[in-house]
Amino acid sequence: MSVSVAFAGNPNVGKSTVFNALTGLRQHTGNWTGKTVDPASGRWTLDETEYEAVDLPGIYSLRGGTPEERVAADYLASHSPDVLTVVLDATALERTLGLALELRAIHPNLVVCLNLMDEAERLGLAPDCAALAEALQAPVVPTRADRKQSYELLRRAIALSALTSPACRGGQGGVAVVSELSPACRGGQGGVGGGVDAAALASRVNHGVQITRRDWDKVFLGKYAAWPILLALLFAVFYLTVRGANLPSALLEAGFSRLELALSALLSGLPEGLRSFFLDGVYATTARVIAVMLPPMAIFFPLFSLLEDLGFLPRAALLLDRPFAACGSCGRQGLCMCMGVGCNAVGVTGCRIIPNEKERLAAILTNALVPCNGRFPTLILLAGLVLGQNGSLSTAAQAGFLTACMVLSCAVTLGTTALLRRTVLRGEEASFVLELPPFRKPRLGRLLLRSLLDRTLRVLGRAVTVAAPAGAVIWLLDRLTLGGTPLLSALACGLDPFAANLGLTGTLLLAFLLSFPANELLLPLALMIAGMEGGDPTALFTLRTALCTAVFTLFHWPCSTTVLTVWHETRSRKWTLASVLLPTAVGVILCLAVNCLIMFFMCSY
Repeated sequence: MSVSVAFAGNPNVGKSTVFNALTGLRQHTGNWTGKTVDPASGRWTLDETEYEAVDLPGIYSLRGGTPEERVAADYLASHSPDVLTVVLDATALERTLGLALELRAIHPNLVVCLNLMDEAERLGLAPDCAALAEALQAPVVPTRADRKQSYELLRRAIALSALTSPACRGGQGGVAVVSELSPACRGGQGGVGGGVDAAALASRVNHGVQITRRDWDKVFLGKYAAWPILLALLFAVFYLTVRGANLPSALLEAGFSRLELALSALLSGLPEGLRSFFLDGVYATTARVIAVMLPPMAIFFPLFSLLEDLGFLPRAALLLDRPFAACGSCGRQGLCMCMGVGCNAVGVTGCRIIPNEKERLAAILTNALVPCNGRFPTLILLAGLVLGQNGSLSTAAQAGFLTACMVLSCAVTLGTTALLRRTVLRGEEASFVLELPPFRKPRLGRLLLRSLLDRTLRVLGRAVTVAAPAGAVIWLLDRLTLGGTPLLSALACGLDPFAANLGLTGTLLLAFLLSFPANELLLPLALMIAGMEGGDPTALFTLRTALCTAVFTLFHWPCSTTVLTVWHETRSRKWTLASVLLPTAVGVILCLAVNCLIMFFMCSY
């Protein structure tokens, strides 16, 4: 027998965390609104019964107009799950009970998961589960992250509730668990009487005296301290990334060099052309991608996840609300921009949380103006080339350079958004309501594992998958000739005149073009095109080309995955093409300006 279960709840009540705990599915969760914009599915088995679960997007109501609210409402209307589980925040019942009452009125088999009970206890709150179960006429199960038994009890409550579903009657699943659910929390079945008010119900079931917490948001969101704190956190993340990535990168490069010698000896029996294809093409590109990408990602992603789990990212979005509002958008675009720092494709998908269509389009078109994880290794290396690579002072300067890159990216995003909203995407502005989560103690073990599996290795795997065939293509282009000149050199020379106006070289511009499948390929491809023994990137750059390459790294066409995501979200060739041309135009204009300024100062002095 199979039982269908749907999970619903407000944003930021830990719904996806509960879902992951029950199903074992490693869906990424975050301490901020808008993470889940599509239903995610998973399953578990209990007493020979299989439970098919769906995690609906976080919503405040079924009657709202946001895309995620429409997704949830449409799913419940069309699928009618056997059991509907609503996840409530035990620390904020007045706010979260509204959705529970709404769901109780439309579904006969409701199970209430009263989550975050550990935080409620720390605040001095003691919700009365029996009173809540009686009021909602549904079983109420308290859960907390530090007790896995609570999730097992929730599984059994869902099994018990499934017995009353017409599709599940007569089955054996759940029969043995009736006695294991506390009678005080079982509740009854049937409708809830009309006129129940969420605030009044919360007041009735909330026992205990709430402990007053020091309001840290007065500090972190204060008029004078907010922006310095945000910039200081960015600086700290980049400093630790740069400081920690240098030695592992050097060790990886040395290790891959030794492995190349071993492989060369192993493949000595192959024809020279085939041997060179594998070693100088496929292996060299793949090894350089791993050596360049893995160390900074393995440091940056856990630090970024730490800020996410602590609750800093929604506060950053709140800070960005005012400048985005001045540009005709709102802080929801700030959330999407934060998602884009991890991956622009994810940022584009996250734009579904913006209800206004024209604001959503503006957010989609400008998301690639924020550097994603694939561009950070290049920016880190360029920072070292511009500012030096030795000593703590140099590391601080590099971190400052990267922070300045992020500030420039945000400023350009705001300016471009304002231009779009005042021209081709002019229209009504939407309001912005953001629920600020409490500061929470992160679970470091889970955070590190999630960062390693869900982010670092997944992104690295995608890059390596693309790097191997890209290296093969570069090798072939280098061996094919045009009038006696290798085709690769001919292409680079052909791009030289235009690239020189941007402060680049034909080699670098060709590497940008060939790294369209994945931004992580830029430096390895540039090294291959330049034909550098030992992969020394310093020979590729002067101060001028390093600065202009940094600007073009920040602002150029998005990767192929992001472009396909834009097409999926808009279903429009026009807007998909615009998502490619807009950041490229910004990059060309800024590179022209930077190159002209550098040339002016060089001529003046």
